[in-house]
Amino acid sequence: MPHSNVRLVGFGKPEGDDAPSVVLSQAAIKGASTKLVTDSSRSNLGQIDQGSIDWREYLEGTHWLVISASTSLAGNSARSAWGASMAFAELEGSKTVMIVDLPEDTERLAEAWGNTIERIRQVHVLFITQDALSKISQLEGVDEHNLLQEIRQRGLVPHVCGFTESNMVQVEHSLGSSKANTHPSISETTWLARFLCELPSSGPGSDGIKSAAVSAGIAD
Repeated sequence: MPHSNVRLVGFGKPEGDDAPSVVLSQAAIKGASTKLVTDSSRSNLGQIDQGSIDWREYLEGTHWLVISASTSLAGNSARSAWGASMAFAELEGSKTVMIVDLPEDTERLAEAWGNTIERIRQVHVLFITQDALSKISQLEGVDEHNLLQEIRQRGLVPHVCGFTESNMVQVEHSLGSSKANTHPSISETTWLARFLCELPSSGPGSDGIKSAAVSAGIAD
């Protein structure tokens, strides 16, 4: 499948500087079709009119819904829209990509992680950023090296991934585990964007996941 046929919808800040926005920007560079759903008045997600968002229209024919855990902390309206996006993704056949990143107030990571756990069965790809990985391992009482595998097994998430060290990404999935080297120029969000572009056409099974992970880490 050409990248131009891959469609991503994200829910993020109007400034376009949060993780979902950056992933969409990087996917667009690879030729994917992208759409960021945000506050129409460009104020902030805490003021968003979540009832005016037609998720069914946005998600129709879309491969990936890209959201982040920290967005659930932006206020009641933002959290309602965040939850509604996942519910409609299930109905429309889109697969949810949850980025677990450090919120601006790092003391609220436990809250953001708790919101994610509540929705874990709706997530198809869970990506934990490297700076959040160690803190979540402490919250869960699980060794950092085993965290991705433990989360996948507990939550039955099809894909749990993250950079476990510099220039090394790990993907835990139902068929096992895949690791791939990444070029130093490839950031976490860039790798994730490319992985999402590659995965629909990478082929079935563990080999397909490995192929997508490796391809996403190669510099242009």
